[in-house]
Amino acid sequence: MQQRIRTVKPSLFQHSGLFDAEHDTGLPLRLAYVGLFTCCDREGRFKWDERELKLHILPWDDLDFSRVLDALVTRGFVMDYASETGERYGVIPTFCKHQVINNRESSSELPAPPETLADKGSATREPRVPHATPTPTKRKGKERKGSKPKTLTPLRTSYAASPLPADGDELPEGTPDVETIFRFWQQRMLSPNSRLDGKRRKLIADAMARYAPREVCRAIRGCSRDPWHMGENERGRKFNSLELILRDAKHIEDFIEFDTNPPAPPPPNGHAPKGETLHEARRRTARAFGVAPQTGDVFDVPPEDCHVIGPKH
Repeated sequence: MQQRIRTVKPSLFQHSGLFDAEHDTGLPLRLAYVGLFTCCDREGRFKWDERELKLHILPWDDLDFSRVLDALVTRGFVMDYASETGERYGVIPTFCKHQVINNRESSSELPAPPETLADKGSATREPRVPHATPTPTKRKGKERKGSKPKTLTPLRTSYAASPLPADGDELPEGTPDVETIFRFWQQRMLSPNSRLDGKRRKLIADAMARYAPREVCRAIRGCSRDPWHMGENERGRKFNSLELILRDAKHIEDFIEFDTNPPAPPPPNGHAPKGETLHEARRRTARAFGVAPQTGDVFDVPPEDCHVIGPKH
């Protein structure tokens, strides 16, 4: 992998989105993002080789570089795509807008991304000296009759990248993306009219940066397997929103545990199950919401959860 000298604008260090992504994931995304500039060709493309990229960008850091790339992809800083032969590549979509490439640099030898990913604007110039670099490009000859350009398939732009099972009980196949996870939640919660707005998209992306996508799906399925959250409670209301399931690490991990060990349905008469007092049942409910139980039957309820566990609890 050949590295090149690239330009870094001062405004990049003030990029709040990149800072928030690094803060949320605990990964060195800013340094890795700048390091990727040096691994890109003149069109912002690079070979998707996690091991090789880590060797050139973060050789001394003890981390999984695939997590770094995944975090950059889920937030739109990097996009990945595959050729028809299955070779994987990456591209920085804004690369050509911010780089002025030396006109002696050779043309890109990597396949272009699909039009849905390709950056429409380009600030680069065509090379005037094709053999000025150690890796000269081959001269283009006449296309053979009947030859067809290679078609590339985007990995993360297809809304059905990971098909959902018909019954909705099994997890999506492959590596689910944001849209697939949202559709899985719609299917599990029987909410087909819900919309994937910007807040929900960010919520899912943040969860995917901290947990494997299938674990996020397990948290959703775990919530759907808890009768209390699905409406079998004294209020007769469902508490199964994405905002609740993916609120923080504790909620995600609690609902993953529900996927493995679903809670027992509450008794119809409102009494606690055999062997469990009503106070213990309330404490278990409070723990599911991340609420810290205090003395007696009083719980320290956050304001946003007051509609769930009222003052009588």
